[in-house]
Amino acid sequence: MSLLNVEELEKKIEELSAKLNDINSELDKAYKELNELKGKLNEKRSQLTSIINQLNSKRSELSELKNRINEIISKRNSLVEYLKKNKAEKDEVSKRITQLRDRVKNLRELLKELEASGGRVQDKDKLRVLIERLEFEHDTSPSDLKREMEFYKTITELGKNLEKAETLDELRNHIANTIKEINELSKRREELVNNLKSTYEGSYKPLKDELMGLRNKVNEVRNSIGELKKRRDELKSERDEIKKQMLSLYARIKELKEVKRQVIDEINKNRLLLVAARKSAATAERRKSEELVKDELRKKAMEALQKLEKGERVSLDELIGLEDTDDQQ
Repeated sequence: MSLLNVEELEKKIEELSAKLNDINSELDKAYKELNELKGKLNEKRSQLTSIINQLNSKRSELSELKNRINEIISKRNSLVEYLKKNKAEKDEVSKRITQLRDRVKNLRELLKELEASGGRVQDKDKLRVLIERLEFEHDTSPSDLKREMEFYKTITELGKNLEKAETLDELRNHIANTIKEINELSKRREELVNNLKSTYEGSYKPLKDELMGLRNKVNEVRNSIGELKKRRDELKSERDEIKKQMLSLYARIKELKEVKRQVIDEINKNRLLLVAARKSAATAERRKSEELVKDELRKKAMEALQKLEKGERVSLDELIGLEDTDDQQ
């Protein structure tokens, strides 16, 4: 029975040892997978750090671009106001030139009428119409005070001296002064036109082009930020998935370690039982051998005794065996 127990215990220890090897193999596999996941996690973290740094750099770039755009918009708005002001002055000068040209035209008609009549008015009604036209033109066109006084004086003198020849000189002088004013205004308008053109081409257009380029760059940077955010979120998701797998592995490793501990305890327990079983078997075997020896001695003693009873000769070994039998009895 004890031998059977030894065999069963040896078989069980062998099975438990095989199971322990399987567990160790699973643990090695789990640790290997865990190390691979740690490497992947470090790689994802490194990539994530790189993406975040790129995002911060792009955000900083975007902030700088916006600041530059605001500066350019401020400069552009100032230039727009300047251009509007100059254009308004140019338009006002052009309007004034047109009005003065109409005035010169009317004055020349009046002068022509007076020159044709030798300095005297033949058709006073026609002259009054011309004067009224000049007065209307005077009332509806702005000018500086000095020139308005001169014009008003001319009109007044014409009204008072319809038949005087000196009116011709007064008209000629006023026409000449008006033409001079037209020339001065034309020169000023040309200056304004050139200034508008040079300001637009030299200052406004470069700012406008730079602003367009910056806005395009802003769109590019925003698109880059959008792509980086998308990649950042992907990396975070991948990182979290790796962490989830690692947690699952940690739990599996913990479970395997607990099973391993239990198997080792079971092996140790069975090894102790095996030692005990082997000792028990050895003791039983020894006792069995001793019984066999005793039986053999008894047999020899009986044979020697029978010889003695028959009067036969007994050897020294048979006599010793007989004594040993008596001692054991």
